[in-house]
Amino acid sequence: MTHKIFQKTSDLPIKDWEQVLADKNRYLSVAYLKVIEDTLQDEVSLFFSISYKNEVPVLITVFQLVTFIDKREQSHSTVVKLLSDTKNTCQPFKMNMLVCGNVFADGENGFMGTPAISDTETINELAALAKEIKKRFSSKKKISASLFKEFWPTSVAKMDGLLEHRYKDFKIDVNMVLDIHPSWDTFDDYLQSMKTKFRTKANSAYKRSKDVEMRSLSTLEIVAHQDRINELFSNVIDKSEYSFGKMNATVFTRLKERLIDDFSFMGAYLQNKLVGFSIAYFHRDIMEAGYVGLDYTVNTDYAIYQRILYNYVEQAIERKVTQLQLGRTSELIKSALGAKPVNMKLYAKHKRPLTNLVMGAVLNKVSPSDFELRRPFKSGFEV
Repeated sequence: MTHKIFQKTSDLPIKDWEQVLADKNRYLSVAYLKVIEDTLQDEVSLFFSISYKNEVPVLITVFQLVTFIDKREQSHSTVVKLLSDTKNTCQPFKMNMLVCGNVFADGENGFMGTPAISDTETINELAALAKEIKKRFSSKKKISASLFKEFWPTSVAKMDGLLEHRYKDFKIDVNMVLDIHPSWDTFDDYLQSMKTKFRTKANSAYKRSKDVEMRSLSTLEIVAHQDRINELFSNVIDKSEYSFGKMNATVFTRLKERLIDDFSFMGAYLQNKLVGFSIAYFHRDIMEAGYVGLDYTVNTDYAIYQRILYNYVEQAIERKVTQLQLGRTSELIKSALGAKPVNMKLYAKHKRPLTNLVMGAVLNKVSPSDFELRRPFKSGFEV
């Protein structure tokens, strides 16, 4: 097994990359990666690799070097501070992390292999690549830890091989997933499949948001509203307990340019003023909900967030996908839409062995948030 590591998409042997990718993952496409590379240079450093077996490409990987920030008060604890890259107890927890995956999207988006490479070979190669990148490029920016994020239950058996390389496993908040029932040809079909209580809840959200208009924005319209989009996005990000890099209107514009109909940017307008937005990605028969932006001064009265979530369902039915992945957070309201929780697993390793043991103890305390799962559908409509 041999491999080559690159720092620019322009240096990639595209034919070899595409041969392995086979259009199986949107976030590993050169079109997507080029957008991240061009627009988020201050947020993330990218590393690409292609692994060869008998001179045939069998594995492609993407690593993102980012600064993880934990803004919670408990991040100032003595134990956690041992892991931080800043020793100032008045500052939030910070750590430069090499991430195999995509910090701007949920799911398995860090690598893709062919049948010619075994699971064991894949794990060994991934661990070797992370180690080599940390060794070769730490002079550019200190790399304290490596992270592989984040894996569906079907992949855990394979990825647990990282434990043999001293990685620590842990789970974060669940990914809320709505399977689209084959009988839903319209949004009204979806509503009619609900129990009365939850259909009433949906109708109530639409009644409160009756003055809100959802519009699909073009590239030029995103550019025209970029200041307002950044403001709405900051409203949401500022409430987050964590920071793992931040997108902006410029990124959304480029994504719309490059991905076209595979990227959705919806604006929520109240009296012709942009008060919210949502993004989503489409690939094959999957729709993945992305970031949202909100004006919290009108969000509650006009049910802006609920309307955005129901609009995701509308888009999924209209595009005839089989699954809508709604991501983490807001589990209760998403379960009221019919989404079910799916556990996601991650693997992390600190560069210093003793600190890695401390990190393992900290990660053992990390667990998904508790919430009461709703079951909104009538019998026969749960996929």
